[in-house]
Amino acid sequence: MAEVEPLPWKTFPELLRALRERDDDGEALVDGEMRLGFSDLHDAAREVARALQARGVGAGDRVAIWASNGWRWVVTACGVWECGAVLVPLASRWKPPEVAPLLARSGARWLFAQERAAGEELLPALAAHCGVGGPGRPLAGIDELEGIVVLDTACAEPGAAETWTDFLAAGEDTRLAPPPAAPEGLAQILFTSGTTGAPKGVELRQRQLLQSYWDWSGIGGLQEGDRFLVIPPYSHGFGINGGILACLLRGVTNVPMAVFSPEAALEIIAREKISIISGPPTLFATLMNLPDFDPEAVASLRVAFVGAANVPTEIIHRMRERMGIERVCNAYGLIETCVISMTRADDPLEIVSTTTGRPLPGVEVRIVDPEGAELGAEAPGEIEVRGDGIMSGYWRDPEQSAATLNAEGWARTGDLGSVDGAGHVRILDRLKDAYNCGGFSAYPAEIENQLLERAELAQVAVVGVPDERLGEVGCAFVVAVEGCNVEPAELIAWARENMANYKVPRRVFVLDALPLNANGKVRKSELRARVTG
Repeated sequence: MAEVEPLPWKTFPELLRALRERDDDGEALVDGEMRLGFSDLHDAAREVARALQARGVGAGDRVAIWASNGWRWVVTACGVWECGAVLVPLASRWKPPEVAPLLARSGARWLFAQERAAGEELLPALAAHCGVGGPGRPLAGIDELEGIVVLDTACAEPGAAETWTDFLAAGEDTRLAPPPAAPEGLAQILFTSGTTGAPKGVELRQRQLLQSYWDWSGIGGLQEGDRFLVIPPYSHGFGINGGILACLLRGVTNVPMAVFSPEAALEIIAREKISIISGPPTLFATLMNLPDFDPEAVASLRVAFVGAANVPTEIIHRMRERMGIERVCNAYGLIETCVISMTRADDPLEIVSTTTGRPLPGVEVRIVDPEGAELGAEAPGEIEVRGDGIMSGYWRDPEQSAATLNAEGWARTGDLGSVDGAGHVRILDRLKDAYNCGGFSAYPAEIENQLLERAELAQVAVVGVPDERLGEVGCAFVVAVEGCNVEPAELIAWARENMANYKVPRRVFVLDALPLNANGKVRKSELRARVTG
């Protein structure tokens, strides 16, 4: 018997049209005072789609969103998909020097963005960074960008951006033309980074996203009527697909959180009767350790997704006993692969705590040695994956695509792991240098390249080290240009102005030279040991 019933839809527009046909029009989206039913969401998405089509946006065109979680994020995303365009999410934590190149590389025709997010300026800072473009081009140097829509204010600078209301009004008289049925058409380009330090755009197609998150949500136990507090950013692969898409697939109420606060999260859980929640193990520990934590206030919680290589068994026990969560799920995936593996409802505590479960239906996992030879059960090696969720490639980057995907469809993950005799996947370490800071993947090579923009720096090496609150944080080891001085506090302050906060090194060490191996590569294990002992 199949673990999950057959997928009912082949394309995103088919799924969205089904929202209007639901017999029970429950709440699809709750954001403060804004409450949209499923048919309301469908209608609002069609307004966005009509406005986009009125501006000439159609199948295959790219549309970017640069904003924190909120109801307009969801409506815009659905409108982009409704007209057959491709969504390009950009993290609101990213700074203008990080965002501008991605807008240009993606060829986005429109940008939906906030003036401010989490107390930081977005659009004003981006305009200041890029400068004003020519006629019909709001930003200099981003030639394909035709317009900007401001999501969070009623006013916009004339000629540079439009308000949400004005943008929608442009499509009022437009008859929405249905997009071509394209299960293999692109739905998203999600930017990530690799050890080369250059951001890469992961191409994900409609059918594969629908299938992957239909399977994940079904095995994970999402049910119609559940209410999901979506804390991960919608710009992240899990936030948009485990959050927005899974809620649409399963008839679950999506309750977005723009900026995480443990006190606010508890208040929302109690007020909205949240039943589904996700986050790293530290998030749950933080909630339970609050002085005013009340188990009765979170009694509605039913399922929690933790997503970590190892989850302390004590945390799972406390989640069950103090928070009343009957099911804790662990899972493993990459933006390039969607969900690879996850634990099941009947898995014992040890499996949930020490593994990321078994592969999803239609997903194959193998462990290979450095030469690519497949290894047996329990043997450690690089994890490779093949199946429904594998990206088609990196946007406009055939060289990196070929380095990740082979001719047989196997994708390299860059992660060190093993698979036991029952098929449970264990994540042992990272082959790449990436580390996880507060739930966000940070890539040392990218951070190093940004720090090297500073004229006084000759060499930089960044490593991730354990941190009690954030899981891991970055430490930078730098070598100064001869005759220059480096002030660690000043460098950290500069990084905060030019990088997303999870990328900012928390400590800077000035060295005379970086330790190198015989091949001239930096011995990062030695640098890490200097901090961790």
